[in-house]
Amino acid sequence: MNISEKEVQKALELALENSVIKKDGKPDKIRKFDESVDLIINIRDVDIKNPNNRIDNEILLPHPIPNNLTKDEVCFIVKDQMELDLKESGYHVLNQNDLNELQKKSKKEKKEVAKKFKYFVARADLMRDLARVLARFLGQQGKMPRPQPKGFGVIRPNEDLGNYLPLLNRIVKISMKKQLLMQLKVGKKSQSKDELMDNIKSVLNFIEGQLPVGNNNVRSIYLKTTMGKPIMVKEAQKGGRR
Repeated sequence: MNISEKEVQKALELALENSVIKKDGKPDKIRKFDESVDLIINIRDVDIKNPNNRIDNEILLPHPIPNNLTKDEVCFIVKDQMELDLKESGYHVLNQNDLNELQKKSKKEKKEVAKKFKYFVARADLMRDLARVLARFLGQQGKMPRPQPKGFGVIRPNEDLGNYLPLLNRIVKISMKKQLLMQLKVGKKSQSKDELMDNIKSVLNFIEGQLPVGNNNVRSIYLKTTMGKPIMVKEAQKGGRR
């Protein structure tokens, strides 16, 4: 199946239009929050019982998503000067002593720490300490930091935070492990259409490279905003089962 960039763009434009509330005789109403733009991909003819066919990666989008990962949603497992710098910047930090104290606490308290944050970043030399204390709970929620090329959650002890921190708003997770469906945020309504299209294309290109027969494994593609209805990319219907 060929995915037409023109049809993807049409679907994006319609999804953005449909996010505006229209009522006869009344002015158009735009929701007061910056809606996310989501990409939904339905897959066919892939046996996900075979671990080799599953997708579970983080990728970097070409353009950052505003507030993709806020400071309150990220927890760093670091030490030394890196700990001081991150705390000064307003990030949550767990150091070795914090992990040792957490190890003494109940399973419930450990689970609460794992739930509290959306994304965990650990220095490579602290991964063993993190795994000892929280691997079970982070693993259950798919939050255990992963090194490249699978993810961006493991950093070097000499990592340049000035280069790394801006990446947080470009990280998205692509997962197809239990069902033949992927849905992920690719941007916000406040972004330009060109930026949104670049982000969408980067995801589609990545997924094409992961599927056994590329785009021939794609059943359908939809785009939607947070509160809007899904809009199908028409090209995705060609040759596919309904």
